[in-house]
Amino acid sequence: MTAGDHDREDGSGDLAAVEREARAWIVRLTSGTATHADAEALTAWRARPEHDAAFLAASKLWRQAGIALPKQVAPTLIRVAPRGISRRRILRGAGLGIASASIAASGAAFLVNWPELSADFRTGTGEVRTVDLPGGVRIELDAETALDARTAEAGTLVLHAGAVAVTVPADARPIFLTVGPAHVATRPGMATEFVVRCRPAKGLTGWTGGTDAELSCLSGSVEVIAEPGAPPTVLAAGQGVDTTRGAGGVHSIDTATTAAWRRGLLVFRDTPLSQVVDDLNRYRPGRIVLGSSAASIRRVTGIFHLSRPEEALTNIRTALALSEFRLSDRLVILR
Repeated sequence: MTAGDHDREDGSGDLAAVEREARAWIVRLTSGTATHADAEALTAWRARPEHDAAFLAASKLWRQAGIALPKQVAPTLIRVAPRGISRRRILRGAGLGIASASIAASGAAFLVNWPELSADFRTGTGEVRTVDLPGGVRIELDAETALDARTAEAGTLVLHAGAVAVTVPADARPIFLTVGPAHVATRPGMATEFVVRCRPAKGLTGWTGGTDAELSCLSGSVEVIAEPGAPPTVLAAGQGVDTTRGAGGVHSIDTATTAAWRRGLLVFRDTPLSQVVDDLNRYRPGRIVLGSSAASIRRVTGIFHLSRPEEALTNIRTALALSEFRLSDRLVILR
């Protein structure tokens, strides 16, 4: 968006048009894709008193809708502030509640996300990709995944974000994968298939780049070291382990539904709605946000098609009798 676009659209002084523009700015700034040009254009747009008032009103509405959870919303207001424009000027009167809970997270995210941005293999929203490595190793990348394979030793991978399914033939060199503090290694001479998924760690650790991982063995066997200094754990087919602090040890997994995204499906079995929303956000343009803690702990069971995320959203909202508020087609608040 540019200042010129705004002038053309609301030059008539139509109040409704100005309010729509203000809401569009809120959506833009919290989309994760705002640019320096957007920040400059917003400053210019808010120079008019009626525009500034509309922006303040939209900000207040945003806060009242319950959008103050840094894990769910990470506005990029800090990272996009151009030189010569202070943070105070960008945020002045913007209803600091939009960003106050996540300013620190946003600033840190800009730094810690660099490995993701520069990764060898990346996928975008709704994109699933397959990569073939030497020796017959196949890696399937889920949506919004970042993986590095450029290391000093062949066969060494680093997962920065998202999820991967790795298939290793029996005659291939062992694969070593690092995800956060955890390490996974296949065993020589054994055909193996395993899945690794990482999420931002809970609390402050996640704000500063910490990750938790879910490691699952579909066939063969893998060795897992959950953190430096920890004893190795061997996972057989049908077993998994979670590195989240306080999580239990080795547990059984459903190999038919683990990484169902490879078959174009999302499968949930008594899954917290907060996790379901995280998954849907990786396949649906825009953002779904939970506006209450009560909604986040509701449980979801169902099978949904990745190619129809809007249909999945509608079915989940109906099944759980949730209310929906849309600032646009891309930003949906569930309560």
